Amino acid sequence: MCSQSTRCARLSPQSPLKWYKARCGIYDPADSLLMNMPNREAAPRQDVAPDRIIRALESAIPGDRIIQSSAIGAPVTVAPRDVNELAEVLRLASGERWRVIPCGAGTWLEMGNRPVEAHLHVSTAHMNRIIEYEPADLTATVEAGCTLADFNSVAFEHRQFIPLDPFGDARMTLGAVAATASAGTLRAGFGTPRDWIIGMRVVHADGRVTKAGGKVVKNVAGYDLCKLYTGSFGTLGVIAELSFKLRARPSEDRTILCEADDASTLGATVKRIPDSDLQPAAVEMFSPRAIGLEHISDANCVLALRFLAEPEAVKSQLVDLASIADAARLHEPHDDEAMEMQRLYRANETAAHWGYSLRISVLPADLGAMLADLERILPRAGAVCAHAANGIIRVFADAAWLDGLKTAQRPRRLAELRAAAQSRGGQMVIIRAPDEIRAHLDVWGEVGDASRWMREIKEKFDPQAILNPGRFVAGI
Repeated sequence: MCSQSTRCARLSPQSPLKWYKARCGIYDPADSLLMNMPNREAAPRQDVAPDRIIRALESAIPGDRIIQSSAIGAPVTVAPRDVNELAEVLRLASGERWRVIPCGAGTWLEMGNRPVEAHLHVSTAHMNRIIEYEPADLTATVEAGCTLADFNSVAFEHRQFIPLDPFGDARMTLGAVAATASAGTLRAGFGTPRDWIIGMRVVHADGRVTKAGGKVVKNVAGYDLCKLYTGSFGTLGVIAELSFKLRARPSEDRTILCEADDASTLGATVKRIPDSDLQPAAVEMFSPRAIGLEHISDANCVLALRFLAEPEAVKSQLVDLASIADAARLHEPHDDEAMEMQRLYRANETAAHWGYSLRISVLPADLGAMLADLERILPRAGAVCAHAANGIIRVFADAAWLDGLKTAQRPRRLAELRAAAQSRGGQMVIIRAPDEIRAHLDVWGEVGDASRWMREIKEKFDPQAILNPGRFVAGI
């Protein structure tokens, strides 16, 4: 489909936080960028009629980029086709003091605190070109609206891929993956978006375009601003382009299910992995029935280990697995079953039927104790899945999960669960919950002294609070 150098391929539309303080003051280019930001007070909120916004946008960009929702009070949506149009939109929004919600395909708009105000949704979904792909260099540059699925379909032809599998469906754009720092099961073996992004082009709230990093792997001396923008939820700027380093695609991909009647048996297996020669790409613990996978396994609890490597390496690791998982029953699903399981498992994160979705992060060694805390404080969740190698627990439940508690007790019980995670040096993020819960609990939780530094960075990058106001950590 593409030659050794693929350029401008059009695709279908479609760690504590203390490093904020330490690193933002040591890198001269970052300091220069901060000093060049105008230091103005945040703009006052105001009501703006959608037709006024549309008329102003039509004077700046082609009208076919503009979409007005039929819902009363819904923000106007604009979908620029390139970085210049994106810059023009943000320049106009800054001048008019409109509040802007950046998005890709819009699959994560419910994540975070409710924005203080929203006049305009700016979608990068139609900025979806592969700008440059050099298979020989294992690097690529894409527009933010290019989806991970679309890019990897091209890279697979060269036996390469970006080794990320964020939760959700195939519509998730690479810009959204970066902005939300979204990682899935492959985090165990390949890390997070911060490990693979090497460069960015970002449009700031006032329409200025800046670059961070570059198109080669070793390109940063000092603080890497890409790591600041990644996971900032569009509060510091709108990501327009990204450069990634790639990974050679292993020829062997096998998934082994360790089945048991209880989680403690599988927990013992997980604890043995670090001291073994196993190098699984994914280590997931879950109940098949809870997430609709009982047709693949009828066990009460499953530990799914995915191995991505060359055949001999995988074969050797499977022998080691049999010795450390001797208390479990081992089962290898067929390739099509394994692929279906991976797809359903990822889609479960954003499934519409879940009224609650929580993400708890603790040290891997504390995973079992945290699961016990969850059962003690808030039992009977609809589904509990654990990225066992990373200490991340994902909790899902329907909207009636806490109906047995009095209204005032519901946020208190969630706050108790968060406190349990924090007591272990972890955190709990509320990804989805009813409005009555969001009204009483910050979805991100307290981050301590880091909040002051985060607010100061927000003030420097977006002094008028144009971008995603109030949505992110510490109300920025």
